[in-house]
Amino acid sequence: MATSLKNLSHYDAASVPSAANMKFGIVVSEWNYDITGALAQGAVDTLLKHGALEENIMVKHVPGSFELIAGGK
Repeated sequence: MATSLKNLSHYDAASVPSAANMKFGIVVSEWNYDITGALAQGAVDTLLKHGALEENIMVKHVPGSFELIAGGK
């Protein structure tokens, strides 16, 4: 794997722009929720860490992978 020798969880937080004036939509599949739920929570936590407001983060759950594209509507 191309990322096997690189930990993608480490990044330069100072290089990430402030998310204070942005809105975000996250669509999460309920299929295999132990994994997708943890990934979604990690995304929300990271957005909050970079200044996003909770009310500007919308998380929508859909049944499976085929519905992910419709989740943004």
